Amino acid sequence: MSGTAPKGAIVALAPAGADAPMPEGPAVMDQYAKQFVPGMLYVRVGQPVEFRNTEDIGHNVTVNRRDTGAAVFDIETDPQEKHVHTFDRVGQYDVNCSMHPGMQATLVATRSALATTSGDDGRFTIANVPAGAYTLSVTFAGRTVDRAVDVKGPRTEVRVTP
Repeated sequence: MSGTAPKGAIVALAPAGADAPMPEGPAVMDQYAKQFVPGMLYVRVGQPVEFRNTEDIGHNVTVNRRDTGAAVFDIETDPQEKHVHTFDRVGQYDVNCSMHPGMQATLVATRSALATTSGDDGRFTIANVPAGAYTLSVTFAGRTVDRAVDVKGPRTEVRVTP
């Protein structure tokens, strides 16, 4: 499935009338070699996220909502320690280590396992979507637009405008 949406929108697809099961265990973002790994992490709203430090030096994790800049948390992570946080809102979050400029990552919280973000041109693709009825949720500019979508095959095209 592919389509267009506002630039940088979070695009999620959920089976109509059903909640997808929550993944087992936490999602993980590690601090390793003065980098956040992975640099882009998709998580489910309500899924715990472990922010680990597997290095032998101290770091911190600062998380802010991208759309508002509001602080979510700022915590030190000593070597071999972790901090667990559960995101309760759909959104894009900027992740930084203020102790080491250049350590940056993006976390995207969605309500569905089938999710992506639209590019600078607004294009997006969600691969391997089985045929069926879905709810398409597009989050941008602090609001979410839901639309019913019938996926008939890999060439299903949708367009969401603000």
